[in-house]
Amino acid sequence: MTQILTKQEHPYFWQFDQSCFDDISEKYFTAEYWQANNLVIGQECGRGTTWFVEHEGAKLVLRHYMRGGMMRHLSRDHYKFSAYNSTRSIVEFNILHALLKKNLPVPTPAAAQVIKRGLFYRADLLTHKIPDAQDLIQILRQAQSATFYQQLGKMIAIFHRQGVYHADLNIQNILQDKDGKFWLIDFDRARILTPQKKWQEATLNRLKRSFEKERSRFDIKWSESDWTALMQGYQS
Repeated sequence: MTQILTKQEHPYFWQFDQSCFDDISEKYFTAEYWQANNLVIGQECGRGTTWFVEHEGAKLVLRHYMRGGMMRHLSRDHYKFSAYNSTRSIVEFNILHALLKKNLPVPTPAAAQVIKRGLFYRADLLTHKIPDAQDLIQILRQAQSATFYQQLGKMIAIFHRQGVYHADLNIQNILQDKDGKFWLIDFDRARILTPQKKWQEATLNRLKRSFEKERSRFDIKWSESDWTALMQGYQS
């Protein structure tokens, strides 16, 4: 049974799943710890480096929260503090935990960290890696069937019916595993809202722009007819 604990040692605050970590420490949120113990199994570079690590048989994903947009020019990774329960990492941990209770295909949170200094904080999150999964940029190096897109549309509709607003629905945040199951990742700034057509359509439009953008950037195999199939699945 999952037992979620919290722990505080100034300037650190943690929330963690005791089935993954008996105890928690700031060392688990540093790349240096995993590198020194030869426990790094991969990495991806985007706005920051995402580390894939192994802890007592569990494969985990370590992410440090980095600012985007114009704010990144003022501060790369500092956010204004108001309360621990409203920090980026704790909010994402709690949303993932809530979505798992609804049996939605999302990563399992392992541990969240907040480092508070003065009026600001920095944040990190450890989640369980989705086994044998690739994001859609990798999957769409080959053309996919209408059924593929219909199933993808159905998956998005299930999240929308549950009122799940994903702040950055793009094809890098959608994975498919070796069994063909779709997963959603990266729930930073996600919220549970009353289902409404306005925000649901805005999310879908963002996803469509992502297909269009990555088609030109990475030459993914995607066309307007694929979007039609996705919407057929979504509306069904």
